[in-house]
Amino acid sequence: MFRFLAFQPPTPALVRKAARIRENLERCYPQVPRTLLQHRDPFTLLLAVVLSAQCTDLKVNGVTPKLFELAPTPQALLHLGEQRIREIIRPLGLAPRKARALVGIAERLLEEHGGQVPRTFAELEALPGVGHKTASVVLSQAFGEPAFPVDTHIHRLAQRWGLGGKSVEETESTLKAVFPDPSSWAELHVRMILFGREHCPAIRHDMDACPICSWAAVPEARRANKRSPRKFIGIERAKNPAHIRATDKARHAAPAIPNAPDEPLVDPGSADDKQVFPEDSDNEQNTMLTRSRKRRVLQERQNET
Repeated sequence: MFRFLAFQPPTPALVRKAARIRENLERCYPQVPRTLLQHRDPFTLLLAVVLSAQCTDLKVNGVTPKLFELAPTPQALLHLGEQRIREIIRPLGLAPRKARALVGIAERLLEEHGGQVPRTFAELEALPGVGHKTASVVLSQAFGEPAFPVDTHIHRLAQRWGLGGKSVEETESTLKAVFPDPSSWAELHVRMILFGREHCPAIRHDMDACPICSWAAVPEARRANKRSPRKFIGIERAKNPAHIRATDKARHAAPAIPNAPDEPLVDPGSADDKQVFPEDSDNEQNTMLTRSRKRRVLQERQNET
């Protein structure tokens, strides 16, 4: 169960800083959808959010139209069956686990909620494969309830800007305090996700060129960013060719991991993944899977075929 920790109220200076950040985000993205996942109703949104764990929204949106056409209701999803669901969602990865979660959700909705998606955190988080972030997305974007979903993009940005804590719980509490208007949370959530993806990456980030980090990044974030070895790999190649040749040799000696061009196996947009799929969760400070995890995901995909 998601628990909020006690924290000190934000200072007036921090609230003013947050207001300036919000103004910058609104200038960057004047119009945003309430959600980046395609859906028809609360039920299909719930399924889409669960499927988005360890995957990109783009890939999820490419698969869900077929799934929703065949299974627009919990009854239809159960009738479709776990095996057929696995076949449809296989491109998203972790298909066996996600298919079981979807079937479990449909069963629970029919048994305990009359086939309807519940509208409270406690009831949503009791569903298979649903954590606090997923529940927040459903309540906020399907029902218009005041919730501020925090994924790894938002957690990373909040930490860099001095608006977050060490945990997602602390970050969510702080963001709600510095952005006190609940009616703004849904669009602010989407704006921060888009900004994190397009302007504020986890690695190789030029803070001085960032529209917000250039003035809002806290000293701790700047020091951590400078210590990132990946950010300066180009400089190291020029300074130490022998070292980089050895690195390249070791990299080429490792077994090849097939992957689509320019498409990571993981989308860092799911802070919930640690709760729902703990062994496959990504590091909040690094959006790419390690090589060993890539092998594990690849092996699981091969086992599905």
